[in-house]
Amino acid sequence: MQRLDDPFFAVGPARQTGHLEVGGGHRIYFEDSGNPDGIPILFCHGGPGGSNSPNYRRLMDASRCRIVQFDQRGCGNSEPRGLLTDNSLQHTLQDMEQLRQHLGIERWVVAGGSWGSTVALAYAQAHPERVLVLLLVSTWLCRPRDVHWWFQGVRTLFPELWEQFAELVEEGERDDLRSAYCSRILGDDEAIAAEAGRRLYLYEEGFMHFDAPLAPSDPSRGAAYGRIFAHYAANHFFLRENQLLEDAGKLGDTPVILVTGRYDSCTTPDNAYDLARALANSDLRIIPGGGHYPTERPMALACVQASHDVCDLAETRWSAADE
Repeated sequence: MQRLDDPFFAVGPARQTGHLEVGGGHRIYFEDSGNPDGIPILFCHGGPGGSNSPNYRRLMDASRCRIVQFDQRGCGNSEPRGLLTDNSLQHTLQDMEQLRQHLGIERWVVAGGSWGSTVALAYAQAHPERVLVLLLVSTWLCRPRDVHWWFQGVRTLFPELWEQFAELVEEGERDDLRSAYCSRILGDDEAIAAEAGRRLYLYEEGFMHFDAPLAPSDPSRGAAYGRIFAHYAANHFFLRENQLLEDAGKLGDTPVILVTGRYDSCTTPDNAYDLARALANSDLRIIPGGGHYPTERPMALACVQASHDVCDLAETRWSAADE
């Protein structure tokens, strides 16, 4: 039985799962769920280093949507896990195109949250002709200022958490925790790498939640997560400085809905605000009482509404293209 105030949809089993060979020794895992004749929606997970989960399907109406999920290279159920060779944002964009072709989808809604919003936006800029509508939740532009906030600026709101994160490194290195952590996680000492990955993961988990999480964080995920995250961070997330803002015009009139929490301490609201101002067709929704996680109630309500709205927009654009 579902509560009347429960915003979530029921999660059904995937109709199809599998691994897709994408080159470089990588096989990406994917799930195809929902209505096979519905609006195709590709969902990009966060991280870098995260993974997809059936729980994300709670935010989308499976009777109306064909929901496609995948684990990025080296992540989740993709194989081999943790492989850094041939693992970049550009490879991920190629994988998304290969997956689209494999599934026989001509155009789709592309959605993502946090780092997933970065991936979704970069894909839409590279392949605008394949995107019906773009849905970005907790937008992250990966500008130098955004990355600096992640590693250094969080101390403004979470000083005790940041101090625990920083204490792993020498005091003289604490002005550049990105470099300090990346060198340790990607270094040759496996014990130090594992501990640094664990601390990085727990640090992020500590400031991403606005409400208390339903379950404690699992430190055992830290080493694998931190390895991918550090690889991307060390390479400036495979983006040139301010790339995603500078290339905003490549989307043309593609509708973009941006949902961001007013109190998001991970991907602060200025990311979505600045991007919305640079787009030709944007709908910015800053959610009062919202944090970073799409499953916390204020954000969940907004995300469910946004999923309805992107389907409406996609159906209109699909119909117009067929006329």
